[in-house]
Amino acid sequence: MRLALISDTPGALEACRLLGRQLQAAGAEVTLIAAPTLAHEHGAASPPDAPTLALEPLAAAASELLDHVDAAGVFVEPQTLQPFLEVRRQAERLRGRPACPLFTGPPLPLVGDALSADLLPRLGYDLICLQGPVQVEELGWLIRGTPHAAQAHEPIGLWGLPIEPIGTTVSREPLLVVLEQEAVPAGAKDKALLYRRLRSLALAAPDWTVRLQPDYPLSADPEEWDETALAWHHGLDTERPANLQIGRRDDLTLNLMLAWACVGISSPWLLSAMVWGKPAAVVADYGIRTDFDGPLFFGCGLMRQLADCLPLEELLSSPRANPGWLAGLGWTIADGPQRLLRRLGGLRR
Repeated sequence: MRLALISDTPGALEACRLLGRQLQAAGAEVTLIAAPTLAHEHGAASPPDAPTLALEPLAAAASELLDHVDAAGVFVEPQTLQPFLEVRRQAERLRGRPACPLFTGPPLPLVGDALSADLLPRLGYDLICLQGPVQVEELGWLIRGTPHAAQAHEPIGLWGLPIEPIGTTVSREPLLVVLEQEAVPAGAKDKALLYRRLRSLALAAPDWTVRLQPDYPLSADPEEWDETALAWHHGLDTERPANLQIGRRDDLTLNLMLAWACVGISSPWLLSAMVWGKPAAVVADYGIRTDFDGPLFFGCGLMRQLADCLPLEELLSSPRANPGWLAGLGWTIADGPQRLLRRLGGLRR
């Protein structure tokens, strides 16, 4: 099966690359289509990534490129989802082409209000890819009794995050990875407070390296990599502890693999750490706030205050994530790419 995966943000492109690898391993032929600035900024794909074409999403919708694929995945900004659908269907009518099945879905795990807001502009697509039973249930609540009650959907697991087994890799010296998010917490004052708390954590654990690791895509310019919010405060800290470091975004996966333990507020990359068997803690200092995507981790069993993470050695023997919660998010779905290809094959027929 020939597929195109279309994205217009760095996070969506990264998720599409992950999905593309999985689909190629399942026998599909995949092409990535990304906005030109995005495609150029992130460079050419390398194996096992699918090739990337530079094209704006709405131009791709009108293009004959999609006449030659069996289905297209559309993972673009919410305001572009419905225009893409309309442009594509109009182009097919004008050229007398059969409809190309279009699928979409939230690339990262979401629940509650954040999930509803994400799903609303996706309604009307031929297939919505969900991640697990929790999202399936929430979609059912959202569309019940509406004209979209028959919306086709398929749970395909945590496809937007790397969760393949990695063994027991760890660094030689104790390493705590702190996942920094772009907008959580929001505001310079809250960021400064978080930095001070992490600084105190590093001072109290001199035998550990505490690495502040951004979890969001950065500019392709290496000179801008250190301009993240926590790194900014780190640069102002004239007496910063030697064991408090800044990680580069390109080293995110590697640092998670090497971590002895991992903490974060609501970064979805905590899920990767958890399924890799890394001791993890969800920082509870800010509560379970919708604007921080806190509801995602409600029920994980790992929430604790930063101050309660000391001594850090205790994290190593802390309980693992609630397996029922992980299953609800889609962790136990191991045949997601095959499920997607079967559904798309049915749409083609």
